[in-house]
Amino acid sequence: MNSSDKRMKQDALDYHEMEPRGKISVEPTKPHSTAQELSLAYSPGVAYPCLEIENNPDDAYRYTAKGNLVAVISNGTAVLGLGNIGALASKPVMEGKGLLLKTFAGIDVFDIEVDEEDPEKFIEIVCAIAPTFGAINLEDIKAPECFEIERRIAEGTDIPVMHDDQHGTAIITGAALLNAAEIQGKELADIKVVIAGAGASAIACATHYVKLGINLDNIIMCDSQGIMTTKRLNAGELNEYKAKFARDIEEGDLASALKGADLFLGLSKGGIVSKEMIEQMGEKPIIFALANPTPEIMPELAKSVKPDAIVATGRSDFPNQVNNVLGFPYIFRGALDVLARDITPAMKMAATRAIADLAKEPVPDDVIHAYGGEHLQYGPEYIIPKPFDRRVLIWEASAVAKAAVEEGIAKLSIEDYDHQEYREELEARLGLTRSVMRTVINQVKGKGKRLVFPEGDNEKVLRAASELVLEKICHPILLGNIEEIKDKLNRLDLDFDCTIINPRYDPRRTEIYAQAMFDKRHRKGLSFSDAERLLKSRPYFASQMVSSGEADGVVGGVTRAYPDVLKPAIEVIGADGNAHCIIGCYMMTVKGRVIFLADATVNVYPDSRTLAEIAVQTAKVARRFGVEPKVAMLSFSNFGSSKAQRTGRIEDAIAMAKELDPKLVIDGPMQVDTALDPLVQIEYPFMEFDGPANVLICPNLASANIAYKLLEQLGEAEMTGPILSGMNKPVQVVARSDGVRHIVNMSAICVMDVLRKESY
Repeated sequence: MNSSDKRMKQDALDYHEMEPRGKISVEPTKPHSTAQELSLAYSPGVAYPCLEIENNPDDAYRYTAKGNLVAVISNGTAVLGLGNIGALASKPVMEGKGLLLKTFAGIDVFDIEVDEEDPEKFIEIVCAIAPTFGAINLEDIKAPECFEIERRIAEGTDIPVMHDDQHGTAIITGAALLNAAEIQGKELADIKVVIAGAGASAIACATHYVKLGINLDNIIMCDSQGIMTTKRLNAGELNEYKAKFARDIEEGDLASALKGADLFLGLSKGGIVSKEMIEQMGEKPIIFALANPTPEIMPELAKSVKPDAIVATGRSDFPNQVNNVLGFPYIFRGALDVLARDITPAMKMAATRAIADLAKEPVPDDVIHAYGGEHLQYGPEYIIPKPFDRRVLIWEASAVAKAAVEEGIAKLSIEDYDHQEYREELEARLGLTRSVMRTVINQVKGKGKRLVFPEGDNEKVLRAASELVLEKICHPILLGNIEEIKDKLNRLDLDFDCTIINPRYDPRRTEIYAQAMFDKRHRKGLSFSDAERLLKSRPYFASQMVSSGEADGVVGGVTRAYPDVLKPAIEVIGADGNAHCIIGCYMMTVKGRVIFLADATVNVYPDSRTLAEIAVQTAKVARRFGVEPKVAMLSFSNFGSSKAQRTGRIEDAIAMAKELDPKLVIDGPMQVDTALDPLVQIEYPFMEFDGPANVLICPNLASANIAYKLLEQLGEAEMTGPILSGMNKPVQVVARSDGVRHIVNMSAICVMDVLRKESY
């Protein structure tokens, strides 16, 4: 064992041993802190759901965790690359599978290690405990017994059952094959396939490939004895599962099989393929070398003789990682959500095609960041999505669910299943922010509004613009060097409808826009030549486009400091005549709550009138998101209890806010725990509201800025903003660190602002 392996061993042991031991745990999901709650959770209240389930077994999905509970079951006979190590020794792997199901798809798991190698007894045990679960994930069971075990358990239960070792690799490599063949210009029916390995995974892959369109007669499968031929079949060397892949050809080894091959699928052991063997393959070959940790051939070695090859491995440090986590969590998610009775070939095929299709979509910024800024774009080194691409949940689970419903093996009927609604439910699983923003996007899409982006040549803006067009949120107007933007669009493989303008050479700058800006600001010391010069600056040009009505809103700030975008907007567009001031608030989602916090960006030390405006305008923003505001004016003490510093400024602000909006529910000054904790609020029965406040107004910019960054870093709050309010026309400013998703969200908010102002 080398030093690297020794370090990995110790790190892995330390990781599993740290408290709490293992990788998964069980946590209560219902209140249980009072005698009344315990009487509902257990005796005597628990009897009522028991009787309901006795009368209608499907009510188990209604009253228990069954519908989101998967059993990961193994007898430890074929663990990873470790072989038959026994049921107990397999437990760390089964816990790991549980961790992945929970992390990637929100599915709860019991791992069950069955100390039984006899297939009949194992099947009997698993079928007997099946009523506990919504689905069963069989894992690490040796071939050929695993084929019969999976079939019989699926037949003997009414819940989805899948042996991931068989089907997981087939589903993922099937997606990789579809895209690799397309990129290499190969027709599936003509591809010659060579498979090294003849275990459960290899047989499942070959079977799945045939359903995809590979000709069965074009598949050569090699086991440890060489090519599987009809001669070997007739000699009794091949079991019934290998039999259908026996070919009536000359016997030979892997090297002879690979001559002229288009696709090599390795599911065997590391280092068994030489570069000379790869050199004998056909032109533009596809190489899936999936042995771990050492592939059958290293990618650089394969490419040294076939530079045009597409290579995939099971490792994360090479392009095109084939990782089963791209499959099983989302397949079970989709199956559970429509109460499917099985996992069928059609559902597996739907998963494959969803994965393949997603790889062709522009890659979100958060995924690129997760992989160290690596350039990810559909092509030879990106044929399937990355494991940490959270969109896989939406694409794959919805495809699987739809296939189950259409096939008629789900308890939900076609009439009861709304595909788009289900996709939105899946998106909500990725965070409350996504759920809130999906509502906003649905409100604004298809309205044809025009948003101008000053940093139109920025890669993040271009990716965001592509998504905005795809979602029909707006028509993007991109400012910058026209040829440079077009070149970047080509390099990023982005093609969408947009308008591109270079302000320096646009005739409106020196004519219409300069005159309009001069007319507005000549009594502020601005000359006509100053206006011409300033309009070379993209933030000024963008603001003037909006002011002149040739764009509906502006979103900027990706490459500029916040004031460098806000100042031109204030000078050119100006404040709303009905607003006392411009404010910036954050919408944050934390622990299942939506809370608005202000002002963290604009007003440094607001006076009473400005504080009142901040409260009133932030409450208006909350209402736009469907939140009925309860406003807490925050301070270091409760209701003036401390005389160390004056709280009169805040008290005066509350009185002014009530004058500005008589229906506004507002109180303070109060500490933040009083604003949010009902138990603390008991001490103040005179408060204007009870329950947690959802609009928090900080006494100054410093405290608001500190608060939102603490919540983001330590409280795992998701922040959207700052959302500007009080401008004459819609303007939203993003930060330099913001990613594509945030730019899309702020653009949707900007369009929402456009529609709101139009409705006045």
